[in-house]
Amino acid sequence: MSRFGAGSVILLCIFLIISVSPSTTPDSHFSRTRNEAGLTTATDLPIDYADDWDQACCSVIVTGNATKDGRAILMKNRDWPEDLLNVPVYVPATSSKFAYIGVNTNTMGINEKGLAVMNTYLPALAGPEPIEGNLRLNQMILERYETVSEVANALNDEYSLIGPVYRSNLGSVATCIGVIDRYGAGAFFEVSDTRAYVQYVVDGYDSRANHPRIFPDCSTGPKGRDQYLLDVLDEVYDKYGYIAPEHVMQNVSRFVHHKELGSANFSIEGEVCNSNTVATMVAVSGDSRYGGMLNCMWTACGSNPLVGVFVPSMVCAETVPESIEDLWSHTYDNYVSARVFSSPSDEWLLIPERVREVQNYSFFAEGYSIDAYEQLMSSVPRGLSDQQIRDTVRNFIVGMDDYVSEIFKKETTDVVVPPLVSFPTIISATPSLPASPTSTSTTESPTSPTSTTSGESLYDDQLLPLSIGIVSGFTIVMIVAVIARRYT
Repeated sequence: MSRFGAGSVILLCIFLIISVSPSTTPDSHFSRTRNEAGLTTATDLPIDYADDWDQACCSVIVTGNATKDGRAILMKNRDWPEDLLNVPVYVPATSSKFAYIGVNTNTMGINEKGLAVMNTYLPALAGPEPIEGNLRLNQMILERYETVSEVANALNDEYSLIGPVYRSNLGSVATCIGVIDRYGAGAFFEVSDTRAYVQYVVDGYDSRANHPRIFPDCSTGPKGRDQYLLDVLDEVYDKYGYIAPEHVMQNVSRFVHHKELGSANFSIEGEVCNSNTVATMVAVSGDSRYGGMLNCMWTACGSNPLVGVFVPSMVCAETVPESIEDLWSHTYDNYVSARVFSSPSDEWLLIPERVREVQNYSFFAEGYSIDAYEQLMSSVPRGLSDQQIRDTVRNFIVGMDDYVSEIFKKETTDVVVPPLVSFPTIISATPSLPASPTSTSTTESPTSPTSTTSGESLYDDQLLPLSIGIVSGFTIVMIVAVIARRYT
């Protein structure tokens, strides 16, 4: 062994540790392409909203190399048979709770740490919808947790604030929670009073409506509107090679099988965006700078988002601008102006020309706000104080929301563009942070993304394989060191 140098021994040991250590991904995780699954087509499963409450609400998560820049995207369409005043609400922090912005009684929102949450009701796990339990669970997650992994651990920690004991005290919980965080992670959690199961979405995308997909004994494959969502996500990905926030806002959440592009009046019953859709959120998170303060949520509020507009909100702005508080009413007015009653079919149909007219202005305003946000985030320096961030972001959000809402309300692009907002310049020898989170997308034409899925209970110890690998590797290091010393 005297002919081997110390460096060679170290390199050999490192190689052995890596070789012995198993993957940290549980064995029950699997990957597959969307088009290989042999799933039922969406058009085979019409939805009757008078009876099929299990099809109300739907959502998607997109992560990793399926996105444009590696940041995770979370979308939810909130469906409810009654009009609600769906406006973003800022809830300030306390000594023990994070600040957050919630929409629709907090069934969807984002907190100051960049954790975004939504839920869809799962009737197979309970009887009538347990509104109180599901609502409180989402609110607790927004108030107390920062990352997907924290939520995963807490849901089956017997005595955590969102664990089985706490949930049972609420009376009933039957929900699928979608969560993304500032590190770009994303997961769906299917949760009852006593159990919780997880599907991590890794470098791909998946969807949920209102039936379990991984909960034992009652899960099914995608069907109805969660299948619709997979179809349109496939379509977007095949066209662009990635999925961007604007695609989710303008294509996915408003998906009605492209009926609005035609010339005939059309129905939206049973579509992703249907007559019961009262609010939509699209959160983007994956920027870990400054503890997650820089992540953003866009919301389109009011019946019906098909003719509404998405406006940005950031928690650290600590405000919801007055200009967007009545957008729900303008959205409803647009919806009424786009409808016509059809005597032969005995239903309200939408006029495609009017829908396109509204969307022309909405899409322009949304695109501008997304570009402006990206530009602002591209020049964030190191060394800012929390107050500097809050002041800058508040100026940005107020100016941008005023601009977007005026375009939408007046249906004109002849609106004064808000002044450019930028962060203070920090004079320091320390180089500035990267312009944006590290991109995982490629310029080549990629294959269809995959979703890493797990139907195991969150009780499973997922750190054990890595621990075994590290211990085995350390043992090998010691053996090699002893041999080397003996023969040196």
